[in-house]
Amino acid sequence: DQYNLPLERSINEWTAVVQTETSMQSAGIYLRAKDEDKKLFVDTLQYSIQREGGLGLLLTEIAGGRGDGVGITIIEEVLAGGNAEKSGIVAGDSIVALSISNSNDEDGMDTKEELFGIATECMGYDATIDALTSLPPPISPSDAITITVKRIRKQPKINVKLQYPPYQNEPDVSIELFAGENLRRAMLTS
Repeated sequence: DQYNLPLERSINEWTAVVQTETSMQSAGIYLRAKDEDKKLFVDTLQYSIQREGGLGLLLTEIAGGRGDGVGITIIEEVLAGGNAEKSGIVAGDSIVALSISNSNDEDGMDTKEELFGIATECMGYDATIDALTSLPPPISPSDAITITVKRIRKQPKINVKLQYPPYQNEPDVSIELFAGENLRRAMLTS
């Protein structure tokens, strides 16, 4: 994807912040992008992956080692032949949650019941591995795990060409916006 960062840049951009409780978020330690230029954002994505045969993820710790389990662990490589290979997970992602669900199809209604879930955001390498290995074993070959990752991405940009009516004799103006940015505000500051 054109908005994903390469692994080396992701390593340099990840940081952790201590967040006090707000109406939108519980208190805790959360991943953020350093992003001093405000050209990046952190996206949260979920992937469902078969458990039988192994995930095929190589993890590395880029911050931590303090002995309290806190740190930043990212995916260094998605291994060829592993179950995660075609999932959409990419190097540079950080696993923030794991859950195992049981799917039932009763009376034509497909329902999912979460059997086990664990948060792994801002855990060091050892704590992340402990979380992965603490998952109950698969019951059937079709059992899947939902992995929630955070990914640093570039803000999508769009170019807008403003054309004045011919009677105003003004030259066309091109401005660059981040997707979702207020057009009027951008025009006033250009």
